[in-house]
Amino acid sequence: MERSSRASRGDPKKRGYDASRRQADAQQRHRRIIESATELFLDKGFGATAINEMARAADVSAQTIYATFGSKAGVLARAVDVAIAGDYEDVAMIDRPRAWLSPDSGDLFRIAAQVARDSNARVGPLIRVVESAAGSDPSLDEIRLQLITALRSDCAAIFAEVPAAMLRPGLDEEQTADVMALVSSPSTYMTLVADMGWSPEQYEDWLADCLARLLGRSEQPG
Repeated sequence: MERSSRASRGDPKKRGYDASRRQADAQQRHRRIIESATELFLDKGFGATAINEMARAADVSAQTIYATFGSKAGVLARAVDVAIAGDYEDVAMIDRPRAWLSPDSGDLFRIAAQVARDSNARVGPLIRVVESAAGSDPSLDEIRLQLITALRSDCAAIFAEVPAAMLRPGLDEEQTADVMALVSSPSTYMTLVADMGWSPEQYEDWLADCLARLLGRSEQPG
């Protein structure tokens, strides 16, 4: 009976392997859904993209998409998160290591501009999808407002951690965070690069100069 009891419980090592395999399969499905949905959103827009189309493109069921993301808007929100970060890690941008806070990081405004350029190049087109459909779908308007709030909060947190010796004295923290969020936002990037024909390199140079002029000391202390 003891042998039978152990057999019914299964091999712990096998159970661990099975769980790991199931988790890996779930992660792969998650990525396929987001990658397929992103292509569809960019090609057709939010309103014209159906859950069933996403399911066919990702080789999953529509029920899987609903169970994982809740709604089409939930899929778009996740796609935006992935594009901002550039990966599938569930770690907020503000909680990630920030190279520009290192004492030997060099030109922190240039580094911040590089980070913004890379992120905005990935997420900018999806932000256009959100903005274009926000007026007709309350859930997308909520996503848009959440993105603005998150960007502003990230800018405020970054500003609070930058060494005072690098900053112009007397800055208003709230207004500074607002201005940082405006100039480094995906919408500003898309206006300059997609609409006005700037190159990403021109945007990066402009943003680095903006941040330096708005925030930096005119002369660094010796």
